[in-house]
Amino acid sequence: MRAAILSQGRFTVETVPDPTPGPSTVVLAVSACGLCGTDHSIYSTRLLPDGAILGHEFAGTVVEVGQSVREWAVGDRVAVVPIPYCGHCELCRTGKQNLCATGLGAMMGCGGAPGGLAELVCVPTASLRRLPAALEPPRGALVEPLAVAWHAVKVAGIQPGTRVGVIGLGPLGLFCGMIARQKGALVFGTDARAHRVGWAHDLGLGAFASDDRPDEYIRDLTHGGPDVVFEASGKPESIERAAHLARTGGRVVLVASYHTPAEMTPGHWFNRGIALLPSIAYTREDFDEALEAITNRRVDVASLARRTHPLEEVQKVFDSFSTQTETAKLVIDPSRKTPQ
Repeated sequence: MRAAILSQGRFTVETVPDPTPGPSTVVLAVSACGLCGTDHSIYSTRLLPDGAILGHEFAGTVVEVGQSVREWAVGDRVAVVPIPYCGHCELCRTGKQNLCATGLGAMMGCGGAPGGLAELVCVPTASLRRLPAALEPPRGALVEPLAVAWHAVKVAGIQPGTRVGVIGLGPLGLFCGMIARQKGALVFGTDARAHRVGWAHDLGLGAFASDDRPDEYIRDLTHGGPDVVFEASGKPESIERAAHLARTGGRVVLVASYHTPAEMTPGHWFNRGIALLPSIAYTREDFDEALEAITNRRVDVASLARRTHPLEEVQKVFDSFSTQTETAKLVIDPSRKTPQ
């Protein structure tokens, strides 16, 4: 099979041996694999050794099953839960499955088993979720990132009428805004990049560019500041900004990844009663609810992934990760051949 292999800080598409299924696993032909900030961080910081195959947001079709597999058959279309939760630690047993250290440390494509930037991938049956025939592969690959946002919205305690601000209108920020609005919230976002503000407008979200005095407008439109601010930019300096944007007694939900220290003023948070709520990953329940929302188009993500790229363009896609403007969500289709 062909796979995008990390080697000396770059991707090369190589032919490697096909995976074979174990007793309780299946082999999938990957039809779509989304890319996110975590993938780019792994790539740019060279977090994983040479030979790694990235990709944790993927969907595909079963092409081979292990000898003990009975509930899945060749031809079944699936999305993949890439985190192998242990199921028996205290966190898993007390409703905090998203914090399971065993699962997070063995996440497919992020240091665990090989991920979805390949034509074929071996997946345990416990990680499979059935996709309906009408669901296009790119939408199936978006279930995983939507589950991240789904969990964050749960952490935030969104109710009808909740006033929401979103800092950072990349895919994760857009997902949070879409889910919050679907739950009856009033949503306004902001981003430094005009094309991302345009994406938010296309989705029916209120949004402002950085040169439009966005925080001032959002505070005015929410009558004193949002009840909840999602910090989805991944910029450490935006954490303190989120506290200034939120109303007194509000909540700041961290939904991005942060790799450098942040300067914060604890007294500002304390004196105004601002709660800081980190949100990481998701539970299996969150994943299943996100899949149901995509399937029934309660959250319509189709417009976020307007095109797919063949496997041979992985390096080009990573090179343009922060500068491309044509689509909100980058998706690789390993089954797609590059025209000769």
